[in-house]
Amino acid sequence: MANHQQQSKQTIEKLIASGVELFSRQGYSNTSIDQIVRHAGYSKGGFYAHFSSKEEFLLTIIKEGIDFYFEDLQKALERKDRDLLTNFQQYSIRLVNEAYKKGASPLLIQGCMISNELPQIKEKLISQMEEWRQFLTHFYQVMKDEGIIGSPLDARTLAIASMALFNGINLQHFVDERIPLEEMLTVLMELLQIQNANKE
Repeated sequence: MANHQQQSKQTIEKLIASGVELFSRQGYSNTSIDQIVRHAGYSKGGFYAHFSSKEEFLLTIIKEGIDFYFEDLQKALERKDRDLLTNFQQYSIRLVNEAYKKGASPLLIQGCMISNELPQIKEKLISQMEEWRQFLTHFYQVMKDEGIIGSPLDARTLAIASMALFNGINLQHFVDERIPLEEMLTVLMELLQIQNANKE
């Protein structure tokens, strides 16, 4: 049983790696499921055992490549000896680097660009992004309540602006790698007007 799960996990990982490479190189619309499975060394049956469609496949890559950030932030909220600011800074840097490396953030941009032609992707992206926005709004509200965030903007506006910043930095880095992804954190700290806890 464990061996089957391991094989299944390996299949998904190889398919995703193949999808990220082909979508990045050829674009979503110009890449077929046939090409993805051939490139990964599997049959179409192997693909459909895990994904119902190419749309679901793309959305899974995006979701899984970014969701870890929100899971990390949730764990930070649950810790008894929590340090929300340090955790937020560390996790945000990890997000920009890992989501880019895994291909999730460039594919999120691509998904947004093609969403008008593909209503199923558009609908799912709307609800996925709203789920992230709501969680970030909640996290920012807790940070506001604890005096960490000093911005007069409400938590939801800050969440919207943060997501726009994430997408914008990724887009600029995608076009010109001289724009460092880590710059997002510097701007984010200014946007949130982080209060220095050492100022007593």
